Amino acid sequence: MRTAIISDLHLGVASDEDVLRDPEVRRILLEGIAGADRVVLLGDVVELRNLPLGPSLTRARPFFEELGVALDGAEVILVPGNHDHRLAEPLLDDLSIGGETALGLEHQHVASGPAVLVDEWLGASRLRIAYPGIWLRDDVYATHGHYMDAHLTLPRAESIAAAAMIRLAGKLPNRATPADYERVLRPIYGFAYGLAQTMSVKRRGDERAWKVLAGEAAELSLRERMARASFPTAVRTLNALLRSAFEPDVRTPAIFRSGLAAATEMTVRLGVDDVHVITGHTHRAGPFQDESEWTLPRGGNLHNTGSWVFASAFHQPGVPPNSYWPGTVTWLEDNAPPTRVRLLQNLDHAEMTNLINRAA
Repeated sequence: MRTAIISDLHLGVASDEDVLRDPEVRRILLEGIAGADRVVLLGDVVELRNLPLGPSLTRARPFFEELGVALDGAEVILVPGNHDHRLAEPLLDDLSIGGETALGLEHQHVASGPAVLVDEWLGASRLRIAYPGIWLRDDVYATHGHYMDAHLTLPRAESIAAAAMIRLAGKLPNRATPADYERVLRPIYGFAYGLAQTMSVKRRGDERAWKVLAGEAAELSLRERMARASFPTAVRTLNALLRSAFEPDVRTPAIFRSGLAAATEMTVRLGVDDVHVITGHTHRAGPFQDESEWTLPRGGNLHNTGSWVFASAFHQPGVPPNSYWPGTVTWLEDNAPPTRVRLLQNLDHAEMTNLINRAA
């Protein structure tokens, strides 16, 4: 069985950086996954934390309709992440109603709730919801990877909220279950989704702020210089309040190291560090051929299938595409390790910028 895996499409994101809203990019992807027996949408497929549910799904509809036509009946499995966690809620509710309190590594569910619309748009392709992950082979486990937010040292809003929840609800055990992670993270996801239903935001993200704090922005204003100078002190104060270990280094290499360490910690606590583990979430695809394998403590390997979002905070004009460049598909065959194919490497920075500006 040939399985194509993509993650972090963020269809309908308010920043307009979801490149698959462009018909030409959709054509490139659909041609690239032609012949797949199964497609896994590995989380953050629909952006449900910027706009209300209806407008978000409307923006995502063309992708699902064209995907259904292209697959011609092949199976589609959607594994919700943090930005589309609402799609996992019916499954979690049914487990609770049925008296099943222990959330395991994989539960599958027929499409229900908002996912019913997605199932309809896919036409002949049957949609299944799997959460918090899915075993694609005995030695390959795929999950969006949002549980790593409990371990990230990058001081982003969701990780800070996770640290606050851990401070209130207690630490995660060394051998954790998905239920332990949900205890910390599910309230955060529910709050973010609920906020989007009543206070939708239509704007670009805080990329300028990240560039300032990373020391990568030119011609800083006085306010920006003050923010940059005070940032390490603010992080130390935050660590003292939350008993956390956030780092003030938010440059791209530091973001990568933090994500890799957090993903490794997540696999160890879940007890899957002896197999191939495929994630998304960090938007940093890899490892690629020019990189060493991302090995796990008990002999497994970590893989990331990147994103389909063009965020200019990670890309500078004139700089060749890096590992955060959108457009990666992860392929899984019956016996070989997972491999990655990059479908948008021929598009340059100007073309990507024009693409998202057209969507805007």
